[in-house]
Amino acid sequence: MSVIEGRIQHGSGIVLGGLGTGSVEIRPDGYFHDWQIFNLGEWAPPLPIEFRHPGQIPYMPPGALAFFVRSEQEGEAPRVRRLGMRNDLQNLYSLPWLKSVEEIRFDGRYPVAQLSYRDPDLPISVESCMFSPIVPHDARTSGTPGFYVVMKVKNQSERPVRVSLAGSLRNPLAWSSPSRGFIDPGYCDGRGNGYVVPEHIDRKLSNSITRLEDTTILTMRTNAELECKATVGSMAFSVSGGEHSFIAGDFTEYIQGTQRWRTAYGSYCWSFLNDFRKRGVLPCTDGSTSPVDLLRYSDDEIEGLDQGTCNRLVGELQRYAFAVAIRDRELDLDPEALRSRESQIEYIKAVKCVMEAFVGAGGTRQPWGDGALCSSFELAPGEERKVRFTLSWFFPHLYASDGSIMGHMYENWFADAEDVSRFLNDRYEEISRKTRAFADSLYDTTLDQELSDAWSGQLSTLVKSSWWIKDGRFAVWEGLGCCGLHTTDITYHGSFSIIALFPELQKRQMQMGAQHQLSDGRVHHLFRGDLQTVDETGYERVDMNQQFIMLVLRDYLWTGDRSYLESLWPNIVKAMDFIKALDGNDDGLPDKNTRLNTYDAWDLRGTPVYIACLTLGAYQAAVRIAKELGHDALAQEWTGLLDKGRRSLETVLWNGEYYSLWVDGDERDECCMSDQLDGEWFARLVGFGSFLPTQRVQDTLKAIIRYNYEADYGLANASYPPGMKPKRATYKNAQVEGTWTGIEYAIASMLIDCGLFEDGLMLVKNIDHRYRRAGMIWNHVECGSHYYRAMSSWATLLAATGFKVDMADRIVTMNSRTGGERFRAPWYSATGWGMMDRADGSFTIACASGELAFDTLRVGVPRSVHGAEGWRVTLDGVELAPAVTLEGNLLILDFAETGGVQTVEHDEKPARLREGQILKIIGLL
Repeated sequence: MSVIEGRIQHGSGIVLGGLGTGSVEIRPDGYFHDWQIFNLGEWAPPLPIEFRHPGQIPYMPPGALAFFVRSEQEGEAPRVRRLGMRNDLQNLYSLPWLKSVEEIRFDGRYPVAQLSYRDPDLPISVESCMFSPIVPHDARTSGTPGFYVVMKVKNQSERPVRVSLAGSLRNPLAWSSPSRGFIDPGYCDGRGNGYVVPEHIDRKLSNSITRLEDTTILTMRTNAELECKATVGSMAFSVSGGEHSFIAGDFTEYIQGTQRWRTAYGSYCWSFLNDFRKRGVLPCTDGSTSPVDLLRYSDDEIEGLDQGTCNRLVGELQRYAFAVAIRDRELDLDPEALRSRESQIEYIKAVKCVMEAFVGAGGTRQPWGDGALCSSFELAPGEERKVRFTLSWFFPHLYASDGSIMGHMYENWFADAEDVSRFLNDRYEEISRKTRAFADSLYDTTLDQELSDAWSGQLSTLVKSSWWIKDGRFAVWEGLGCCGLHTTDITYHGSFSIIALFPELQKRQMQMGAQHQLSDGRVHHLFRGDLQTVDETGYERVDMNQQFIMLVLRDYLWTGDRSYLESLWPNIVKAMDFIKALDGNDDGLPDKNTRLNTYDAWDLRGTPVYIACLTLGAYQAAVRIAKELGHDALAQEWTGLLDKGRRSLETVLWNGEYYSLWVDGDERDECCMSDQLDGEWFARLVGFGSFLPTQRVQDTLKAIIRYNYEADYGLANASYPPGMKPKRATYKNAQVEGTWTGIEYAIASMLIDCGLFEDGLMLVKNIDHRYRRAGMIWNHVECGSHYYRAMSSWATLLAATGFKVDMADRIVTMNSRTGGERFRAPWYSATGWGMMDRADGSFTIACASGELAFDTLRVGVPRSVHGAEGWRVTLDGVELAPAVTLEGNLLILDFAETGGVQTVEHDEKPARLREGQILKIIGLL
């Protein structure tokens, strides 16, 4: 009896692709899933009705892109393995030797996936590193439509071994099927479910091979004239390293090897993998278009072909791997075959018969165009070698819902997919170094790995769910294909990593949204179907104006971009006017029309604490903005509103343990809402102030954990504490009882930021456990999958490191909330990134990329430090002399006061930490 330990099948993986380019996922089964690159499906907007018809989304099952390894040692039969594990891709009837590897170890650290393929029957070890060209602060490179697959093979035996790596790619171009399309078993999902395939259209496919110095590129193109051009474009598959062989183009059934062909000449189940197993190379067939037109003859017409025509046809057919396989079969039976006209005619008829099995009577099916690449090499005992594959795409026809074409930003940089492939290969060393350094930095910390997994894992949504269209506009789906794009209340929670890594894209989102502000000041909710049309009903929500104001200030503080702030100042003023109009009793808090907000299935009333705290955060942000731009009268007016509202918050909503859900006249709802301090969370995290004392915040957070958190549940959005009478609109409401990870991460970060580190870590670990058990580590759900709000996980990094930037005043703060002497973690600003490290009585700031500029640096020190004397500060070993003061646990280094020192290398203030430089503060003990 077999004992098998079953585990859940993971339904998410590392997203591969660039910003706004569409994407593919590599999952722990070793296969590529969810091909969202074709301007169709969830990632794309709904097509106009006249463009819609069944079967138009290309069928790209997990085996559409697949890799195989072959090893052979002298005196032994070769072994071939699939570098993936799925039982629905096995063909044990005809290809029993084509086994999957026994085990895959998957290490996903976005944007990098490391896969180790384990098989005790092989004399080699095989690993792959797959990653997208994601480079912080380089949106141009990060917007490249493609990714890398780097294989590393090592000879583990004591004898030489011949190794071959092969990859096959299905051709999805010009995939468009009329309503009378039919089910083809050759296009099945492995479980017998057929898929509509193109019929009665000419896909006009053409494949080509380009051979460069150490790279071979297989490019798939089409000149098809389709009414809907969503799948018209190109794809490129390349290999670098080793000796190359290829199949430029062939039939899907031959490449996939999953179907038997029943013909008058016998029943076969051939695949390119049969010959790959036998020879360890591919036949280097360069057929560039479908061979169907070569054999538009009847059998009688073939019988009458003259010798010259036979010679020509036989020669042309040698450009197609499936025909080469039939030829080789004939030669195995009779080495003299094909030398006579009669044998050539029999061969041509056999090829025609097989081809008709592929394409159907009259060639109505279009299953030609798949291709494959191979790299072969010898390995001595203990030797290892790397082989690099890339996949790139170019599909320029991203339609808006009105039928106009928005296109993609990548069209401004590339001519086609081969152009993309050349870029990826030419820039490989640089991109690999920068991308892998970034991925590694997210885990280079003394903090718990669940925190690193949170920061890293949700970044995948930035690629999975983003659009970056040809005119430069950028936006992120609220949920993949759900609701809309650049949803203001979701950008509010989810955009912290965007402003840190790609600040120009975050600013573009905000400026784009501001163009749709109403004359009465109301801010847009979301964009629907394109990036020009907004949800008209969404203007009724009363939390977005406040969020808009705070987002604008945050973006300004992170970038110091005064022109950005000035451009949005009129929008800020109008947004504030609308917020003020919500206050009907002049107590500084909203009490009119407060029902609708981000909790859109949960009716609030009167003065809700959630809206009240957002309002106070907006007042505080607006005051700072007004002062920055010299509008002193408005700053004074808004300061008065802030003071009045702060007092009212305590007198109206505080119930002695937490803030009531809402107060409406004499009625109160004493439900305890997890998100009640939302505005305070944002203000503290960004660092533009606080309207509540820390003790009050801590007391509230403790109540939230006490009443809303259960270890086997997570943090619910709200609950009624024992003894509190429920209100009908709240009790058992789905959103009340829901767990939204975007809110959970926000509360976790607030707990950490306010000194309750262990409680915050507990929430992060709970989220990690829940989604890991569900097999959805890289796909958090709320209203849709890959939900944008969950990108608030980045806030836990900001909170744990105490990293705050104010580029307007050139102030940088690094104040770890973890306690203890030893601390190490990454930092990411809008201009650079690096590491912070506290150990052995010193604090070190290293810049790994870009730069970090400041006049004032504020660093957290142990509580045992009581003075500002005896400190030494060095930049790359050169002594600096900033003015040093101590405020609480913050050591404040003022470089602007002293002007620093000049060095041979840098004739300027030492307030600019450049790539490769290290600033060290000595004397923490």
